[in-house]
Amino acid sequence: IARRGCYYAAFNERNLLNEKVYSTDICVPVSSLAKCISEAEKSFEGTPFPCIICAHIADGNFHCCIPFQDHEWDQLKQLENKLIQRAIELGGTVSGEHGVGIGKMSEIIIEHGNDHINVMRSIKKALDPKHILNPNKIFLLDEKDEQD
Repeated sequence: IARRGCYYAAFNERNLLNEKVYSTDICVPVSSLAKCISEAEKSFEGTPFPCIICAHIADGNFHCCIPFQDHEWDQLKQLENKLIQRAIELGGTVSGEHGVGIGKMSEIIIEHGNDHINVMRSIKKALDPKHILNPNKIFLLDEKDEQD
């Protein structure tokens, strides 16, 4: 419920018409959480985006609710990539909950590497040869499709 409150509050943060809110999350070991949040706050400096963090900190997971306009999308994704890269550098993961299935496919490959993902692809193909169980989630079946 608190995260929903952060999400709706983010709509009003900049008082702009047609504002949207992008929610992303990362997860790091609890021992690295303070450093990760401090660095995340620094990443927002010099951007048009306010740093709105909503967290369930006990498990090292935190969310950023980022208000944006359509023309800011590329800058928003660059910011998210910084947050994700930092989480990986600190021994964390690209997501504790959100976006792994579709929105963070390429980041999952960065986190785990092609060899690991190719093993997962092989298992998926063996267990689901018709590709009917949750298709196109987490990774695409053909590695070449990921690079397009």
